[in-house]
Amino acid sequence: MKIMKQTKWKQLPLTLLSFALSIGMAACSGAPSEKDAASQPAAASGASGASAAAGAAEPKADLQIDKNNKNPMTVTLAGGSVGGFWSGMGQVISKSFSTSYPGSAATYEPGSGAGNIKLIDEGQVELGIVQAIEVTAAKNGIAPFNKKYENLMALATIYDNAVLQVTVRKDFADKYGLTGLADISAKKAPARIAINQKGNMNSLGANTLLEVNGITEATLKQWGGSLTWTGSAQRFEAMQNNRMDISIDFVFAPDSKVEETAVNTELVQWSLDQKSKDALKKVWELNDIVVPKGTYKWQKEDVNTVTLSAVILVSKKASVQDQYKMAKALVDNVAILRELHPAMKEISAQKLADTGSVPLAPGAKALFEDVGALKK
Repeated sequence: MKIMKQTKWKQLPLTLLSFALSIGMAACSGAPSEKDAASQPAAASGASGASAAAGAAEPKADLQIDKNNKNPMTVTLAGGSVGGFWSGMGQVISKSFSTSYPGSAATYEPGSGAGNIKLIDEGQVELGIVQAIEVTAAKNGIAPFNKKYENLMALATIYDNAVLQVTVRKDFADKYGLTGLADISAKKAPARIAINQKGNMNSLGANTLLEVNGITEATLKQWGGSLTWTGSAQRFEAMQNNRMDISIDFVFAPDSKVEETAVNTELVQWSLDQKSKDALKKVWELNDIVVPKGTYKWQKEDVNTVTLSAVILVSKKASVQDQYKMAKALVDNVAILRELHPAMKEISAQKLADTGSVPLAPGAKALFEDVGALKK
């Protein structure tokens, strides 16, 4: 997602988009890969809860919202690639709007999380899907962003359980007596490690994890290993063919690529130590999560790691009235959202309202207060 300028795609009506979940979330910019994911493992809520986010965007007392307004809405939603998970998400968001407000129209604009932030900031679209890492980078002016984006507002969180998974070939771990990333640097093991492709901001989180454990491309080369940036399909094909030892990425648990690889290749998953989790939470504002043992058939122990969320940003182009109505449509049609993917079956009004460090837009905040998802 190395987006310094956003390529303008031709807008596509959502009704013409393929749901295409089989292509998976890896096809989207930075979105986790698809599959029959289990429900979200129990997560320890981080400091960035719904109340904190809401408090940063207190709606004015004189907000003019007609709660009985049934007029249709016309909006543009900037997402990820055509046919990827985010385009499927765009379809269910659009369906939610039209179900609650008949005649509503939405246009899906292919893009990327990082590029969507620029579109939102400039008011070129009403809505944009982004991931937490992208928001953190944007707020702090971290590349690919060349300025700080300090006025972002959220409509809702759309998922909060993309898990950072360190997947390792068991034969490699056994050969060098490794039980975690810190062992690689301690023993100078010639690990062949793959993370998401350059430009995809998930790779920034993975790279932070490696660096805090004393692992860089240069040190791996000195030890006889390597660091590769590539997509999930290439990573796991290489692991199956014994050309790669470790894959690190944010994906739902269980993940299809991991399960497919495990059919013929013995795998283990490593927990993150406290130092690693603290660094990821500090730099990228991520939250703790536990992936319970048995999430994968071969997973014998709980895995302690961190989790990534995705939010729908809303721009100044959307009125407070429409912010309220769009949030209401998501809450009223939460069952439609749950049907999108097994990993989203835990979505609720409370989860929608918990947008972490991104303040809710005033209209959305008012709606979530009205339905009891936030305290007034």
